[in-house]
Amino acid sequence: MNGRQTVVALAVGAGAGMLGGLMGVGGGIIMVPLMVGYLGLSQHQAHGTSLTAMILLALVAALTYAGQGYVHWTLAGQLALGSVLGVIIGAKVMMKVPSKTLRRGFGVFVIIVALRMLIGSI
Repeated sequence: MNGRQTVVALAVGAGAGMLGGLMGVGGGIIMVPLMVGYLGLSQHQAHGTSLTAMILLALVAALTYAGQGYVHWTLAGQLALGSVLGVIIGAKVMMKVPSKTLRRGFGVFVIIVALRMLIGSI
């Protein structure tokens, strides 16, 4: 990576971390499109890289929230177990999906989530 890419990567990470901390959104919603558009990663690389970066981000965020008493530990454990099983299946399926289809599916998913949040808040 060159100097410009390093600065962009740090900015993408900072933005994803800030939005994750403020709104609880997954960093992938921020990181994936920016890594594809500005850092030149393939859709598949962006997904894998985002998930890898999220390990530390999620740990720091979880510890911060836990320190304030904002973690329901039983539910967190149940969600984690389901998520581990789901991510294994999802990652295997993702590897078989063409980049263009993956990009479109990701975009549709983000739009549906956004609309659901807007409609649910009215």
